[in-house]
Amino acid sequence: MPTAASRFQHTMSPVREDLLRPSLSPLATVVKAPFSNQAAFVSAFVGGPVAATAMFAINAWRIGRLGRDAAWVVLALAAYLAWFAYVARPGAALAFNALVTAWLGDAANRILLRLGAMLICLGGMVCHRREQRSTDLFGVKRPNGWLAGAGLIAVGWGANILAASWFA
Repeated sequence: MPTAASRFQHTMSPVREDLLRPSLSPLATVVKAPFSNQAAFVSAFVGGPVAATAMFAINAWRIGRLGRDAAWVVLALAAYLAWFAYVARPGAALAFNALVTAWLGDAANRILLRLGAMLICLGGMVCHRREQRSTDLFGVKRPNGWLAGAGLIAVGWGANILAASWFA
């Protein structure tokens, strides 16, 4: 006759079929690892705001949160275009350009564009910090971010040239 302790033991032990049942749904998508923060930083610093925004968007797509980050991506691109539109205006921008040129020298616009790119890069790092940490913690192999970064640098330079000529 089974004792009370053995009946309790029997009810608490899992059934083997429960152990072998998959815990993830079959429709679960596998999330890809984001590019490294170093690749994002270098591409943002050299390529400018468009490269930083593109790296932010690509990382958001890779980790499956492009829908949540789309507003930030659009806001960053709008700020980039608004900057060029403001700098190209002859009236209001002259006083600002004179002030900034006095502080930063002749490279003031390039410095401010790089600062904007660094802010976009930092925003991407803050938004994706949990996913970046998880990737490092679980040892997931990251894709080669330097190849993508080189392409984004070229795109960023082209966008800067195009925007400067468009708003001039």
